[in-house]
Amino acid sequence: MLINKFFIFLALLPIILSCSANQLRPDINRELMIYEQNLNEIFDGDHYYQNYLYGKYSTIKIYNANYKTAILYLHGRGLNPNEQNLAYPIRTKMSNMFNTYSIQLPVLKKDSTYYEYVKIFYDSDERIKSAIENILNINNDLIIIAHSCGVHMLMSYIRNNNLSTRVKSLVMIGSGAVDKGQSLLSPYPYNKIAVPILDIYGENDFQLVLKKSKDRRQSIEEISQKSKQVEIELSNHYHDDNSDEIIDQVKKWLSTL
Repeated sequence: MLINKFFIFLALLPIILSCSANQLRPDINRELMIYEQNLNEIFDGDHYYQNYLYGKYSTIKIYNANYKTAILYLHGRGLNPNEQNLAYPIRTKMSNMFNTYSIQLPVLKKDSTYYEYVKIFYDSDERIKSAIENILNINNDLIIIAHSCGVHMLMSYIRNNNLSTRVKSLVMIGSGAVDKGQSLLSPYPYNKIAVPILDIYGENDFQLVLKKSKDRRQSIEEISQKSKQVEIELSNHYHDDNSDEIIDQVKKWLSTL
């Protein structure tokens, strides 16, 4: 076990060494703990480390050579690619129609705020970039599903990169969530998006997610007439026990595209 941790540490070492004055380093110790507690034994799918600019990160894949379209799932703040509320249900229950990929996004210490997480978006940009490139090497098309801070990280990636034309749609769950007293530091780059977006939020979601829902609906509808916004009744930001309804909504919407 100590040997495994040592080799994982070496794989992640470039992340530790890379950082400029206005950036934070991802919490590699916490990422190692996440691996040990949540990813060390994966029964539904295969775990592997994906190379990227700053080292390697965990990916969970369920692949069927008969499928040509993939789903990339981006988890929320401080979570992992196999968390039980959304990541695990989405990556497993949608694998009967798509090849699914769920990646470990960079994390900070517990209780870190949105303003702190913005300082590691340089790292998540590179993880998302490498994930998209890797997935499209063996799949024709890609759908990206992101939750909470995963949406922030996806939007940061799009702001700084050109979204592949083979990315056919985006699903944003709990979009725009920040800490109390904070606000989005950069508006989402809707002007760089040319594909339909499904915006999902809970009836009991965070205050800012609810407050900005009409603005988001207007923005996504300006991008495409096929964009849609859905409120999940009685659900909160983390959608405890409501993953089936979210998956049903996503499948239903994708069937209209």
